[in-house]
Amino acid sequence: MTYTVDDALVKMGFGRLQYLVLAYAGMGWVAEAMEMMILSFVGPALKSAWHLSSAQESLITTVVFAGMLVGAYSWGMVSDKFGRRYYHFIHNLIILSLLQNNSNIFDFYVC
Repeated sequence: MTYTVDDALVKMGFGRLQYLVLAYAGMGWVAEAMEMMILSFVGPALKSAWHLSSAQESLITTVVFAGMLVGAYSWGMVSDKFGRRYYHFIHNLIILSLLQNNSNIFDFYVC
């Protein structure tokens, strides 16, 4: 006997694991929505503070999305090949070390 996807979902039911997956997916969705909201506030603020044209302001948002595209694809390929837990840790370590190293530079250029 073969099962369809609907048959398998009905037989499995909706339990604690599905609630956790739904909660984690919801948190990811909220984080992505917050990123879009932050971009809509940061763009006009940077435009007036740095005297940018509309094209340059749009380029900042475009670079964010291009970085997301390249990062998601490349880290997805690495994670599929070598495992997700280890490379998720390495990715976070790289990002946090870059942010920490650049925190002093940011103060120098802005202030």
